[in-house]
Amino acid sequence: MFQHIYEQETSYIVESLKRCKELRVDPDKPKISKNIMSKLELGRKKDSYNEILEVVKFFSNKMLKSLKDTPILVAITDEKGYFLDIFGNEAINATMFQLGIRPGVQVSEEEMGTNVVSLVLEQNQPVQLIGSNHYNTHLQECACYGVPFYGPNEKLLGSICIMTAVILHNPFFLMTLTTVVDAIERELLIREQSRKINKQKELLYESEKKQRELLEKDIVMKDEFITLITHEFKTPINVIYSAIQLIEQVYFNEIPQSVKNLIGSIKRNAFRQLRLVNNLLDITKLKADQFKLNPRNIDVVFITQLIAESIKIYAEQKKIAFGFKTNTYSLNTSIDDEKYERIILNLLSNAIKFTPEGGNITVEITENMNNKTVSIAVIDTGVGIPEDKREVIFERFGQVDNNLSRQAEGSGIGLALVKMLVEILEGSIEVESELGIGSKFTITLPIKEVTFEEKNREFISSDNGLVNAINVEFSDIYF
Repeated sequence: MFQHIYEQETSYIVESLKRCKELRVDPDKPKISKNIMSKLELGRKKDSYNEILEVVKFFSNKMLKSLKDTPILVAITDEKGYFLDIFGNEAINATMFQLGIRPGVQVSEEEMGTNVVSLVLEQNQPVQLIGSNHYNTHLQECACYGVPFYGPNEKLLGSICIMTAVILHNPFFLMTLTTVVDAIERELLIREQSRKINKQKELLYESEKKQRELLEKDIVMKDEFITLITHEFKTPINVIYSAIQLIEQVYFNEIPQSVKNLIGSIKRNAFRQLRLVNNLLDITKLKADQFKLNPRNIDVVFITQLIAESIKIYAEQKKIAFGFKTNTYSLNTSIDDEKYERIILNLLSNAIKFTPEGGNITVEITENMNNKTVSIAVIDTGVGIPEDKREVIFERFGQVDNNLSRQAEGSGIGLALVKMLVEILEGSIEVESELGIGSKFTITLPIKEVTFEEKNREFISSDNGLVNAINVEFSDIYF
């Protein structure tokens, strides 16, 4: 039975079902959660989430009104999966009662089995479980949809989930919930901004002596304003992308090829806009020292070759020869693989954009035994960079503004972000280039000893994650 399901489902659902089976969770007899807050603890938690719950309830009630007479329950959890509030139509309360679910109870995979709350918080992305997707038979008559929600500075606050009968499953529910969550996040961000702005106004009236301090805070406010604006951009992008996914899932076989081509163009440009928004958010967070490292034990040769092989199709479409060289077959080190992946993808994207048809691109890895470092070089036979512009390219919005470089589009923040990411990984980046001959970007990173804790968090390659990253990073390469 489960083998058949594995072939149909998304990878994270497949892994969850496997874990439940390995944990010997009985789908017919789910355990009642032992992790339950006392009334006092729940009261304190609700107090700390008071504004968040107010905003969530307001927008969730608007959603319930738009789905009038549909038996739906809305549940709000914190970032650890504890239910803070449950409301909506009571027709599904019987299922919730069977599972012992109520405010103050924590949802876990080990006790309930595959469930939308655990998957949303683990995957940090929208999730839907329909009928037999649930490992727990009590939930197999239900359709559940969950979306994570964030506060200012992109801090994960928890999840918002809706549950309805499986016969009422509608692919629009997830898109509707995603839109509602975007509105909630925007409102929380606007409130936080309003508080900060009001505080700044009060300080302005206190004393002229604080003008220098206020000016420095205005610089921070500018970056926060960029965060707010980019978040505003992100909302319509999410709606557009959700609508495209819906068209592809439901109507794709019914539309002509010409319309499919247009859908592909819309999707590519949505990725392109998402890339710009993500870069702006990330570069702002890096300047504000809000970026957190998640080091893991990875084989840097393996992951680099995996990335290189994954983007070869872009080089081949442009008739560019692509090579990979290394002086070591395996090299384990402790590094944040997600940030390393973004660095390499950005350098390869630039190399393909600026290398003309018939050129060459080589990725070269060198283990430096003397100083315990590893160098990763991306070498191309592209247009090259003038000597007086080689420092400018690592500045925000810095571009080599001449006819050769402008043959490819860009925002001018990609390499600035690369440099900042390399530096928080305690590395360095150098560029060698000759106009009309090509360029060589070399990043040098320390080879770190892996701690006991990091050994237990070994790198697991995610094909879906890499594909999504490539789609976004290579969105402005057209053929």
